[in-house]
Amino acid sequence: MDEPDGLRLWLTETKARGMALGVEATHRALNALKLGPPSYETVHVAGSNGKGTTVATLSAALTASGITNLSFTSPHLVRVEERVRLNGVPVSRDEFDRALATVKAVEDSLTHPLTFFEITFLVAAVVARRHDVRVLLLETGLGGRLDATRAADANVSVVTALALEHTDILGDTLTDIAREKAAIARPFQPLIARLPEDTEVQLAIETLAQRVGNPALGEPSGPALLEWVAMEENDGTFEEAKRLSKAVWPHLKATEGADFPPFEALHWPARMQRVPSPSKVGMTYLLDGAHNPSGMTKSCEHLIATLGETGEPWGLLLGSSPQTDMAAFLAPLVSLTNANPPSVVLVSVPQGGRYPGIDGPVMADYLRQLGVQVHRITTTPAEAVAWFETQPTDITTVLSIGSLYMQGNVLETLGATGDDALTVRAKV
Repeated sequence: MDEPDGLRLWLTETKARGMALGVEATHRALNALKLGPPSYETVHVAGSNGKGTTVATLSAALTASGITNLSFTSPHLVRVEERVRLNGVPVSRDEFDRALATVKAVEDSLTHPLTFFEITFLVAAVVARRHDVRVLLLETGLGGRLDATRAADANVSVVTALALEHTDILGDTLTDIAREKAAIARPFQPLIARLPEDTEVQLAIETLAQRVGNPALGEPSGPALLEWVAMEENDGTFEEAKRLSKAVWPHLKATEGADFPPFEALHWPARMQRVPSPSKVGMTYLLDGAHNPSGMTKSCEHLIATLGETGEPWGLLLGSSPQTDMAAFLAPLVSLTNANPPSVVLVSVPQGGRYPGIDGPVMADYLRQLGVQVHRITTTPAEAVAWFETQPTDITTVLSIGSLYMQGNVLETLGATGDDALTVRAKV
């Protein structure tokens, strides 16, 4: 079972264990791994939108400055190694498997089985120690207070944009969600937070920050050093991530003497990522993950300008996981199609996600009710890509938007699965 194929089979089977909220199991596993006190600094990031982009922006900035870093993010698009990136590059399969074997041996000694997410986080912790990195960047999976990543020590905590999401788990109000996510704050350490527009949400975070610490992790009780970061009205997701990253920068010893490097864009897979068509000269796929209404709003604000600049014909490919409020989720996309109508609209069903994707006919009905004509319904993103690749159209851009899992499906279909396509890096 310790052979690589057996380890991968075991990891895949752990998906059936579902999700487990709480830090105790991961804390016990970290202790069992006997990794010792970390030699690196850790930045822990939570939020509803932009947390992955903030981790990616910090990684790109650190790498550009020659500071060795490792990031843990989720979900992965094509291969699980994307969750563990060394200087922005997914670790090799062999590297991942060696760390996975270490985690598997530890789990055998624990009383409770670990989840897929917990295991991949522990893999990241093992790889970070083996490479003697200077900064570890952690993205929460869900919430913050009870997320497995909370079991790690952290020198700086970050809270990005907040939105109503996972209300069945995190709470019914934005203030409830804010408290859950801001609870990643460690006592006597910086808490860098995007300044919310809602004053009640701001007060909730300020109140929580006055006394933080998890006694189950051996933490004392004390205040976090809260620092607000204000955003400009027209900031997109990357601009917000860069403001937060710049605020984190002076709090790290690893960056002493190094200015935050100048870069104007980020190569961050499935986030405004362009991939050329493998068979049609002049056609490009533009991929962007938008998993909730606020995320879709940010994406479409950027896309209205991006797609409108060229005036060239474009196609839309949409697929989504279930949404609490589908009308709110689709409203920004409807505005985009009204401002710059696509030549063709396809809907599809994301494959391999945590939740089953919305059926094509159901999604098509949602769009039609909102006045968007759907030209074709496909059962898989691969089928949709095949249609765009074979049909005689004058389309120059195919916008693939919605589920991150669907963007992974599209990348795989296009053959964009190598490190060059999946690496996080600064674009100057």
